[in-house]
Amino acid sequence: MAKIPTKEEIIELARQAATPIDFEQLEKERIIEKNGAWYKLNKPLPEHASRQVKAIKTDGKGNSYVQFPKSWKRAQQIYRRMSGKTIEDS
Repeated sequence: MAKIPTKEEIIELARQAATPIDFEQLEKERIIEKNGAWYKLNKPLPEHASRQVKAIKTDGKGNSYVQFPKSWKRAQQIYRRMSGKTIEDS
């Protein structure tokens, strides 16, 4: 039987979804490479970024590419309603 998440676990997932991704830092660390509207994955993403992947694809060479949402506003609104905090406060 599947475990039902606690309120705290749901709030943590909402926080991760609302945390903006620092694309420049991920590129600097060679975790991702920009490729048009997609990012090529070179290494595993940090947890908060992996939870925000909008789409994923692979090419014929086995490389994985991901896309992310353009905005975090909706996720930040949900987090604020659930926790009473803003991302900056957490």
